[in-house]
Amino acid sequence: MSTVAVPPAAARSSAARRILLAGAVVALLDITFAYVYFALVLGLVDGLQGVFQSIAAGLLGRAAFQGGPAAAALGAVLHVVIAYTWTCIFFLAVRSWMGLRRTMRTTTGAVVVGLVFGMLVWTVMDLVVLRLSRAHSLPPSNPRFYLNLAQHAVMIGLPIALIIRDGEAR
Repeated sequence: MSTVAVPPAAARSSAARRILLAGAVVALLDITFAYVYFALVLGLVDGLQGVFQSIAAGLLGRAAFQGGPAAAALGAVLHVVIAYTWTCIFFLAVRSWMGLRRTMRTTTGAVVVGLVFGMLVWTVMDLVVLRLSRAHSLPPSNPRFYLNLAQHAVMIGLPIALIIRDGEAR
């Protein structure tokens, strides 16, 4: 069995494309969920602008909801930065830990790792990041904590793992 050597520049280009794709996919999935659930189902925020303002509230507090489109734009930028940060963390973890890389070689392994990673993302976001921000976290006693846990497993961790695994993770 012969193998084809991939030039380093091509490997970097492939990794960058997968990171860009994974970050974009999870940013879109996550904001779609937030819009449908928090704006349409619960009516907690006013449309997509309100969803993005709620993200900006992590920095601006309640003033974000009076900040109009500028606060919404800040929230959109923060949302995308967060999506790419988690994507890069996952990529670097897979590149750094041989056991994780081995597990990612099978579809089942990638699915399990992705689901666990998504739950880790929500747990860190809720129990650390949100508590350090001016936004509100959900205590684990709140049923919405577990809805967000499941949503992050399926819509954040899983897509990141499945998209990244086809690149440098093998």
